[in-house]
Amino acid sequence: MKKILQSMSLFLTLFFILSVSKALADTSGSIDWNAEKAKALAAGYSEKEFEAIKNMPSLPAEEDVSKFYEDSENYQNKTVKSLSLQERVVEEAKKQLGKPYGLANPPQQFTCDRLVKWVYKQGANIDLPGITTNQEKCGTEIPLNQLQIGDLLFWGNRGATYHVAVYIGNNQYIHAPNYGQNVQINTISSYFMPSFARRILPAIPKKVPNTNGQKAGEQYIFRLYNPNAGQHHYTGVVYEAQSVQNAGWSYEGVAWVSPAKGKNVYRLYNKNSGEHFYTASSYEKDSLVKAGWRFENISWHSGGNVPVYRLFNPKAKGNEESHHYTLNTYERNNLIKNGWKADGTVWYALRAVKP
Repeated sequence: MKKILQSMSLFLTLFFILSVSKALADTSGSIDWNAEKAKALAAGYSEKEFEAIKNMPSLPAEEDVSKFYEDSENYQNKTVKSLSLQERVVEEAKKQLGKPYGLANPPQQFTCDRLVKWVYKQGANIDLPGITTNQEKCGTEIPLNQLQIGDLLFWGNRGATYHVAVYIGNNQYIHAPNYGQNVQINTISSYFMPSFARRILPAIPKKVPNTNGQKAGEQYIFRLYNPNAGQHHYTGVVYEAQSVQNAGWSYEGVAWVSPAKGKNVYRLYNKNSGEHFYTASSYEKDSLVKAGWRFENISWHSGGNVPVYRLFNPKAKGNEESHHYTLNTYERNNLIKNGWKADGTVWYALRAVKP
């Protein structure tokens, strides 16, 4: 089994590299780099900034995972006045999806910094400067594990940044990636991790794990994320979720709603990687215990009609999570596009709620 997983890991890694290389080849051959460089220098970019932008990795576009949640509020039914400034900025950014990268006047084309400048002006009536090295001086710096929608993500050293994006929640951001690509959504990952973040708008009141809206016979399963370790944590215990949040993990909301009774879902812990593993299979649980994993407890129960998917990350290194759990089909498909392996349905939930 180990040899098979290693072979699959090598295959998926090579497939990912070839896909990225192909994407670069398909676009780079049709771009007049000398002409684009001249335009960039005339627009105020330095030669060093242009080269950094040119050499950015080509990322496949992803979908907005928030579209999946059936119980979430529908922005289409909300008036503009009822949206917060952060929501207006995000909605304005989503309107630009599919627009090409370039130095023509917005909103026909966007570079990363011009997209940020446009959505802040249109969504919040805030005039930000152009060029990332100027934008990174705006607002207040915040830790990457305390992101709120509307925050700005920057890539590169302070004073020499070369890319910026708008955080839209669910560990995703909207940006104008590079020449030959369009404005798109991507997920924060170790492959292309932002260097730091800035908050322009007032802070949104901190969302704390709670059971508001939980019905009789239900159990909320809370999801938290540690960007430093690259791991998620899931728990049905409010106190534990709040403690993990207080330890610096980012609270991402209710991952799914489980029944209060049903088939057991077990939690195991690997002290070497610091990762938790969840399974409804007693055979899988016993096998992992024999392999050295520590059985912690029964985390929640399976029951209902909504499948919860498990994915395997063959590229995980160090303490990065090698498994991820979601009932969100958009999130599942995005991870598969990025090289994760589908492990199938591992248990069932009752319903989803807005994260």
